[in-house]
Amino acid sequence: MNQAEFQISMPADGALDLDAAVLIYRGAQGSALATLHEVYQVNGEAVIGAGQPMTPRKAIKLSRALLKRVAHGGFLPDNVLYMDGDLIVWWQPPARRHVAFRVDESHADLLGGKERGEIVPHPGLVFAASAKVWGVWAVKGRERPAPPTPLYQAPYFNVNGQGGICQGSVPRPEGTTIEKISAWNDAFFRSYFAHPNVKGKLVQYPGGAYVFWRDMLDARFQRFPERVLIPVDTTLGKLLGMKEGN
Repeated sequence: MNQAEFQISMPADGALDLDAAVLIYRGAQGSALATLHEVYQVNGEAVIGAGQPMTPRKAIKLSRALLKRVAHGGFLPDNVLYMDGDLIVWWQPPARRHVAFRVDESHADLLGGKERGEIVPHPGLVFAASAKVWGVWAVKGRERPAPPTPLYQAPYFNVNGQGGICQGSVPRPEGTTIEKISAWNDAFFRSYFAHPNVKGKLVQYPGGAYVFWRDMLDARFQRFPERVLIPVDTTLGKLLGMKEGN
Protein backbone atom coordinates (compact mmCIF):
# COMPACT_ATOMS: atom_id res chain seq x y z
CA MET A 1 0.00 0.00 0.00
CA ASN A 2 1.37 3.43 -0.98
CA GLN A 3 1.65 5.68 2.02
CA ALA A 4 2.07 9.44 2.30
CA GLU A 5 3.85 10.99 5.23
CA PHE A 6 2.82 14.39 6.59
CA GLN A 7 2.43 16.21 9.89
CA ILE A 8 -0.53 18.05 11.43
CA SER A 9 -0.21 20.63 14.20
CA MET A 10 -2.80 19.69 16.79
CA PRO A 11 -5.05 22.45 18.15
CA ALA A 12 -4.78 23.26 21.83
CA ASP A 13 -8.41 22.28 22.52
CA GLY A 14 -8.12 18.60 21.57
CA ALA A 15 -7.06 16.02 18.98
CA LEU A 16 -8.15 15.93 15.36
CA ASP A 17 -9.79 12.81 13.93
CA LEU A 18 -9.41 11.94 10.25
CA ASP A 19 -12.96 12.11 8.94
CA ALA A 20 -12.96 12.43 5.14
CA ALA A 21 -10.79 12.94 2.09
CA VAL A 22 -11.21 15.15 -0.95
CA LEU A 23 -9.75 14.02 -4.29
CA ILE A 24 -9.41 16.56 -7.09
CA TYR A 25 -9.23 15.52 -10.76
CA ARG A 26 -8.13 17.90 -13.49
CA GLY A 27 -8.73 17.59 -17.21
CA ALA A 28 -6.36 18.50 -20.00
CA GLN A 29 -8.42 21.58 -20.88
CA GLY A 30 -8.48 22.93 -17.31
CA SER A 31 -11.73 21.36 -16.16
CA ALA A 32 -11.89 20.00 -12.63
CA LEU A 33 -13.90 17.49 -10.60
CA ALA A 34 -13.80 16.89 -6.85
CA THR A 35 -15.03 13.82 -5.00
CA LEU A 36 -15.64 13.45 -1.28
CA HIS A 37 -14.67 10.14 0.38
CA GLU A 38 -15.33 8.71 3.81
CA VAL A 39 -12.28 7.42 5.65
CA TYR A 40 -12.34 4.06 7.50
CA GLN A 41 -9.92 2.53 9.96
CA VAL A 42 -8.82 -0.96 8.87
CA ASN A 43 -6.28 -2.74 11.07
CA GLY A 44 -5.20 0.58 12.48
CA GLU A 45 -4.69 2.21 9.08
CA ALA A 46 -6.82 4.82 7.37
CA VAL A 47 -8.49 3.59 4.18
CA ILE A 48 -10.25 5.91 1.75
CA GLY A 49 -13.71 4.65 0.80
CA ALA A 50 -15.77 5.15 -2.33
CA GLY A 51 -16.38 8.74 -3.28
CA GLN A 52 -19.29 10.93 -4.21
CA PRO A 53 -19.19 14.06 -6.34
CA MET A 54 -18.68 17.18 -4.23
CA THR A 55 -21.72 19.37 -4.76
CA PRO A 56 -21.57 23.16 -4.42
CA ARG A 57 -23.48 22.88 -1.12
CA LYS A 58 -20.92 20.43 0.29
CA ALA A 59 -18.06 22.63 -0.93
CA ILE A 60 -19.52 25.69 0.81
CA LYS A 61 -20.05 23.71 4.03
CA LEU A 62 -16.43 22.55 3.96
CA SER A 63 -15.05 26.01 3.17
CA ARG A 64 -16.97 27.55 6.07
CA ALA A 65 -15.64 24.93 8.46
CA LEU A 66 -12.08 25.68 7.30
CA LEU A 67 -12.58 29.44 7.44
CA LYS A 68 -13.64 29.32 11.08
CA ARG A 69 -10.03 28.68 12.07
CA VAL A 70 -8.65 31.08 9.49
CA ALA A 71 -10.92 33.99 10.40
CA HIS A 72 -10.64 33.55 14.15
CA GLY A 73 -7.05 32.43 14.44
CA GLY A 74 -6.11 35.38 16.64
CA PHE A 75 -7.55 38.06 18.84
CA LEU A 76 -10.38 40.04 17.25
CA PRO A 77 -10.81 43.73 18.08
CA ASP A 78 -14.09 44.73 19.69
CA ASN A 79 -15.20 46.65 16.61
CA VAL A 80 -15.25 43.55 14.38
CA LEU A 81 -18.82 42.22 14.36
CA TYR A 82 -18.83 39.44 11.76
CA MET A 83 -16.54 37.61 9.34
CA ASP A 84 -17.45 35.07 6.68
CA GLY A 85 -15.13 34.34 3.77
CA ASP A 86 -13.95 37.71 2.45
CA LEU A 87 -16.88 39.56 4.07
CA ILE A 88 -16.02 41.64 7.13
CA VAL A 89 -18.48 43.74 9.13
CA TRP A 90 -17.27 46.25 11.70
CA TRP A 91 -18.56 49.01 13.97
CA GLN A 92 -17.30 52.56 14.34
CA PRO A 93 -18.51 54.09 17.64
CA PRO A 94 -19.88 57.65 17.65
CA ALA A 95 -17.02 60.11 17.29
CA ARG A 96 -15.94 63.43 15.84
CA ARG A 97 -14.45 63.03 12.36
CA HIS A 98 -13.72 65.22 9.38
CA VAL A 99 -16.26 65.30 6.57
CA ALA A 100 -15.98 67.15 3.25
CA PHE A 101 -18.53 68.19 0.62
CA ARG A 102 -18.25 69.23 -2.99
CA VAL A 103 -21.69 70.01 -4.41
CA ASP A 104 -22.99 71.54 -7.62
CA GLU A 105 -23.72 75.24 -7.92
CA SER A 106 -27.48 74.78 -7.57
CA HIS A 107 -27.12 73.44 -4.01
CA ALA A 108 -24.24 75.63 -2.84
CA ASP A 109 -26.53 78.12 -1.07
CA LEU A 110 -28.28 75.34 0.85
CA LEU A 111 -24.95 73.93 2.06
CA GLY A 112 -23.36 77.31 2.68
CA GLY A 113 -20.77 76.90 -0.04
CA LYS A 114 -19.82 74.74 -3.00
CA GLU A 115 -16.96 73.11 -1.09
CA ARG A 116 -16.94 72.77 2.68
CA GLY A 117 -15.25 70.54 5.23
CA GLU A 118 -15.21 70.42 9.04
CA ILE A 119 -14.75 68.06 11.96
CA VAL A 120 -18.27 67.19 13.13
CA PRO A 121 -19.93 64.57 15.38
CA HIS A 122 -20.97 61.32 13.67
CA PRO A 123 -23.33 58.55 14.78
CA GLY A 124 -22.30 54.97 15.40
CA LEU A 125 -21.80 53.22 12.06
CA VAL A 126 -21.78 49.64 10.80
CA PHE A 127 -19.63 49.03 7.72
CA ALA A 128 -19.54 45.93 5.51
CA ALA A 129 -16.91 45.19 2.87
CA SER A 130 -16.07 42.30 0.56
CA ALA A 131 -15.11 41.82 -3.06
CA LYS A 132 -18.73 42.61 -4.03
CA VAL A 133 -20.04 44.66 -1.09
CA TRP A 134 -19.27 48.10 0.32
CA GLY A 135 -21.99 49.42 2.57
CA VAL A 136 -22.69 51.47 5.68
CA TRP A 137 -25.61 51.88 8.09
CA ALA A 138 -26.13 53.99 11.20
CA VAL A 139 -26.95 52.74 14.71
CA LYS A 140 -28.07 54.61 17.80
CA GLY A 141 -26.24 54.73 21.11
CA ARG A 142 -22.72 53.83 22.14
CA GLU A 143 -23.25 50.12 22.79
CA ARG A 144 -21.57 47.57 20.53
CA PRO A 145 -24.19 46.40 18.00
CA ALA A 146 -25.65 42.89 18.36
CA PRO A 147 -27.93 40.89 16.02
CA PRO A 148 -31.14 42.54 17.39
CA THR A 149 -29.73 46.07 16.94
CA PRO A 150 -31.93 48.18 14.60
CA LEU A 151 -30.20 49.75 11.62
CA TYR A 152 -30.79 53.20 10.18
CA GLN A 153 -30.02 54.90 6.91
CA ALA A 154 -26.48 56.27 7.05
CA PRO A 155 -27.05 60.06 6.84
CA TYR A 156 -24.41 60.65 4.19
CA PHE A 157 -24.44 61.70 0.58
CA ASN A 158 -23.18 59.01 -1.84
CA VAL A 159 -24.99 56.21 0.12
CA ASN A 160 -28.10 54.63 -1.42
CA GLY A 161 -31.23 53.35 0.29
CA GLN A 162 -29.79 49.85 0.68
CA GLY A 163 -26.64 51.11 2.38
CA GLY A 164 -24.49 50.76 -0.73
CA ILE A 165 -21.65 53.26 -1.02
CA CYS A 166 -21.14 54.94 -4.38
CA GLN A 167 -17.44 54.52 -5.05
CA GLY A 168 -17.07 57.35 -7.54
CA SER A 169 -13.40 58.09 -8.16
CA VAL A 170 -12.30 56.80 -4.74
CA PRO A 171 -10.13 53.67 -5.07
CA ARG A 172 -11.32 50.73 -3.00
CA PRO A 173 -8.71 49.26 -0.65
CA GLU A 174 -7.34 45.86 -1.58
CA GLY A 175 -8.34 43.04 0.78
CA THR A 176 -10.80 42.79 3.65
CA THR A 177 -8.63 41.69 6.54
CA ILE A 178 -8.80 43.26 9.99
CA GLU A 179 -5.66 45.25 9.21
CA LYS A 180 -7.46 46.91 6.28
CA ILE A 181 -10.34 48.38 8.33
CA SER A 182 -8.57 51.74 8.73
CA ALA A 183 -8.00 51.91 4.99
CA TRP A 184 -11.70 51.29 4.31
CA ASN A 185 -12.68 53.96 6.85
CA ASP A 186 -10.30 56.45 5.25
CA ALA A 187 -11.62 55.66 1.77
CA PHE A 188 -15.11 56.59 2.96
CA PHE A 189 -14.48 59.61 5.19
CA ARG A 190 -11.75 61.20 3.05
CA SER A 191 -13.89 61.26 -0.06
CA TYR A 192 -16.00 64.26 -1.10
CA PHE A 193 -19.73 63.85 -0.52
CA ALA A 194 -21.47 65.18 -3.61
CA HIS A 195 -25.23 64.57 -3.47
CA PRO A 196 -27.93 62.48 -1.75
CA ASN A 197 -28.30 59.06 -3.35
CA VAL A 198 -31.65 57.92 -1.95
CA LYS A 199 -35.11 58.18 -3.49
CA GLY A 200 -36.74 59.31 -0.24
CA LYS A 201 -35.47 61.35 2.68
CA LEU A 202 -31.87 60.97 3.72
CA VAL A 203 -32.56 62.48 7.16
CA GLN A 204 -35.63 63.63 9.05
CA TYR A 205 -34.78 67.32 9.26
CA PRO A 206 -36.50 70.61 8.37
CA GLY A 207 -35.13 71.79 5.06
CA GLY A 208 -33.70 68.41 4.09
CA ALA A 209 -30.24 66.86 3.85
CA TYR A 210 -28.33 69.91 2.56
CA VAL A 211 -29.63 72.13 5.35
CA PHE A 212 -28.90 69.44 7.92
CA TRP A 213 -25.27 69.15 6.87
CA ARG A 214 -24.95 72.94 6.67
CA ASP A 215 -26.03 73.12 10.31
CA MET A 216 -23.62 70.31 11.20
CA LEU A 217 -20.75 72.12 9.48
CA ASP A 218 -21.75 75.33 11.28
CA ALA A 219 -21.31 73.49 14.63
CA ARG A 220 -24.96 73.75 15.62
CA PHE A 221 -24.78 70.34 17.33
CA GLN A 222 -22.22 69.20 19.88
CA ARG A 223 -23.44 65.61 19.54
CA PHE A 224 -24.91 63.90 16.54
CA PRO A 225 -28.72 64.35 16.73
CA GLU A 226 -29.87 60.73 16.46
CA ARG A 227 -33.49 61.84 16.10
CA VAL A 228 -32.79 62.67 12.44
CA LEU A 229 -31.92 59.07 11.55
CA ILE A 230 -34.40 57.21 9.35
CA PRO A 231 -35.00 53.49 10.15
CA VAL A 232 -34.50 50.95 7.37
CA ASP A 233 -36.78 48.35 8.97
CA THR A 234 -34.11 45.73 9.54
CA THR A 235 -31.62 44.65 12.18
CA LEU A 236 -27.97 43.72 12.03
CA GLY A 237 -28.88 40.04 12.34
CA LYS A 238 -31.41 40.19 9.51
CA LEU A 239 -28.94 42.03 7.33
CA LEU A 240 -26.53 39.13 7.77
CA GLY A 241 -29.23 36.52 7.13
CA MET A 242 -29.43 35.30 10.72
CA LYS A 243 -32.58 33.79 12.16
CA GLU A 244 -34.21 35.44 15.16
CA GLY A 245 -32.57 34.36 18.40
CA ASN A 246 -29.18 33.56 16.79
